This record gives sequence, C-alpha cells and structure tokens, in this order.
Amino acid sequence: MSALSKQNASIAVELTDREGATSQYQVGSLRELFDELCGELKIDGLCGGCCSCATCHVLVDGDDQHKLYPMEDDEREVLEGLLYSQSSSRLLCQCREREEGRSLSITLAPEE
Repeated sequence: MSALSKQNASIAVELTDREGATSQYQVGSLRELFDELCGELKIDGLCGGCCSCATCHVLVDGDDQHKLYPMEDDEREVLEGLLYSQSSSRLLCQCREREEGRSLSITLAPEE
C-alpha cells in the first residue's frame, strides 16, 4: 500500500486505481494528492494542473461530491469532451475540498 503522510494532514483519501487496487492517502490538500500521484506515475498530469489535458480524470464517490467545491466552466468543458465522462467525473487538478478533516473516495477514470 502506498501512502503519503504529512504533518497536520487533514484529508483522508481512499484511491482506487485503474487496476482496482485501493490505496490510502493522508494529505493537506487535493493539489498535494495530484502532485503525489503524478510522482508515482498513477496519473500523467501532462498540463501540470492547468485544466487542459484531462489526464487526472477521476470519479468522485457520489456521497463525497458535496465535499468539493462545484466545478467551473473550463473544467466542465474539458470533461464534456471525454469518452469516459460521467456525472461523478472531476479533474483532480481542479478539485478543491470544502471542509478539511474529511474523507474522500475517488477512482481513477479509464485512460482516454
């Protein structure tokens, strides 16, 4: 199991990868998780988090969607062009958590 621990971390994330394996992460922000997953090569993050490549496409558990701020128009436009986009789709690089100290379950979407 892979894990990222940081002092004063506030978000517990359960991540299911594309092979179905689950990992637990404890992070201070979802941007920190994005950076860690890029480093582990679980996502490409080709645009560096600029909302243009969709290589960080994730599916947010339905019960957890309210824990994130709503997506903005640019994220929505990128997601609309994806083959595997669903109602639970988000770009991890654009996700911002509403409340710290919460848990979140996400799944890496199939590669386009």
